[in-house]
Amino acid sequence: MRAKQETKKAAAKKTAAKKTTAKKKTAKKNIGTLVIVESPAKAHTIEKMLGKGYKVTASQGHVRDLPKKELGVDVDHEFAPKYVQVYGKGNVLKAIKDEAKYAEKILLATDPDREGEAISWHLAQ
Repeated sequence: MRAKQETKKAAAKKTAAKKTTAKKKTAKKNIGTLVIVESPAKAHTIEKMLGKGYKVTASQGHVRDLPKKELGVDVDHEFAPKYVQVYGKGNVLKAIKDEAKYAEKILLATDPDREGEAISWHLAQ
């Protein structure tokens, strides 16, 4: 009888611990300003320079491109481009979206060239 009571108490403690852990995982703090750069190495260096109140993450290059297996423009609608997500970038985009939910501001800090501008535009979309 005593063993059953101890087992029930242990099970109750484990359940309570799981609930507490689940709350900790879902409760995220406001991260202040989210800065998105192209390269993970740049992200690490810039985050050290900016310090507290900033979260720096990397897009790891282009996130969208024209499709390779079909025509990349819509001929019927003034040749509007048809962009698709780059293969393998789903996790990167999901992480950026999750961080953006908790950011007060988002700064797109890609390289100052046309590739960087394209990456920023795609991230903003």
